[in-house]
Amino acid sequence: MKKHCLALLLGASTLFAAVSANATMTQTVLSSSDTDKLINAAIDKAHSLNANVCVAVVAQSGLLLNFKRMDNAPVGCIDASILKARAAALYRTPTDKYMDRANGKEPAIMTLPGEVPLGGGSPVEYQGHVIGAVGASGSLNPNEIAIAKASADSFK
Repeated sequence: MKKHCLALLLGASTLFAAVSANATMTQTVLSSSDTDKLINAAIDKAHSLNANVCVAVVAQSGLLLNFKRMDNAPVGCIDASILKARAAALYRTPTDKYMDRANGKEPAIMTLPGEVPLGGGSPVEYQGHVIGAVGASGSLNPNEIAIAKASADSFK
């Protein structure tokens, strides 16, 4: 009886160890220097467009990692840039895609929690995985889209 219990226990622990080993995953995260580079790329693009914006960089979780408000950028755009970045990270999609859908035949798309119906949020990808996002706010929407996209694309 003890041999059967020991064998059963040993088999169960081996099975659990095999399942545990397969249940792990490595995740790439943005470093502080990565977020600085993303902010600088956004600022460079904003300068080229004569735009003064707020730029936010968030982790894959949508939590803020870095932020910059350019001189003369509207104060109200602080939160908007963060929310755009957060929506792009959480939904792994540029926010202008949701703007198009909300303005088209899918206005109900805006019932998604945390969604922002404005362009200016772009996911940051690394090896095919979204690892964060950039949000820009404070200029015309086409400029915000271009700024966020240029920043996110600079990471590739």
